[in-house]
Amino acid sequence: MYNTDFPSKADLPTTDRLIRSTVIAGVSALAILITVVLPSEYGIDPTGFGRLTGLTTMGQIKMQLAEEAAAGEALSAAVAAGTTIPSPTPAPATDTQQLAARVDALESLILELQSTQPTVAVPTEVAPAPAELAAATAPVEAPAAVAAPLWRDEVTFTLTPMEGTEYKLVMQAGAVATYEFVVDGGVINFDAHGEGEGQSLTYEKGRGVASDAGELIPPVSGTHGWFFRNRGSDDVVVTLRTGGDYQEFRKLI
Repeated sequence: MYNTDFPSKADLPTTDRLIRSTVIAGVSALAILITVVLPSEYGIDPTGFGRLTGLTTMGQIKMQLAEEAAAGEALSAAVAAGTTIPSPTPAPATDTQQLAARVDALESLILELQSTQPTVAVPTEVAPAPAELAAATAPVEAPAAVAAPLWRDEVTFTLTPMEGTEYKLVMQAGAVATYEFVVDGGVINFDAHGEGEGQSLTYEKGRGVASDAGELIPPVSGTHGWFFRNRGSDDVVVTLRTGGDYQEFRKLI
């Protein structure tokens, strides 16, 4: 009824051969795991092979993207649920120094404006002429009010080669936020995107840019901002400024 011949005992592999094949397969799988899978998926490179082939860089990018997605989803969920959002990380010392310098400059401007106001001398012996009396009693114009600053937040950070970071604004749907960033020492790649109400949005992507400016007008409430990465071989310094209608300025990575 069956046309297939059963193999003879001599044709079957011996126990030693099966053990040897199993050991070879296990060693091969372990070698692939250490030299390929760990560097390319998790950025772990115990042998240095991944660094030579570029697999470690790939794994580091994947891990950073996973962290970005997790942080963005957590913050978007908190915004959508209306729960309390943890307070942002305190501003670095350099930002505090810049703020103090701006306050000093503003005080100096106010003092300078006050010192330039005309003063009226009061005569003691000679009665003033009508024209002089009118000029003396004329109201002195107050100095012009100092214009409100264009930007609400400003941060300066350094990116080493292949390093990335992300800043987001917590915004309501339809709100308008303005921004600009400038790069000192090279160019960067950036991805302007947002998450909220179960949606992921992409606004703009740039490759090898030294500066950019514009507006963010999200169609959904959530977190919206920029991921920056330095693909060059030298460190770069990036200054990001934001203004407009948003609730918080957050550093996610």
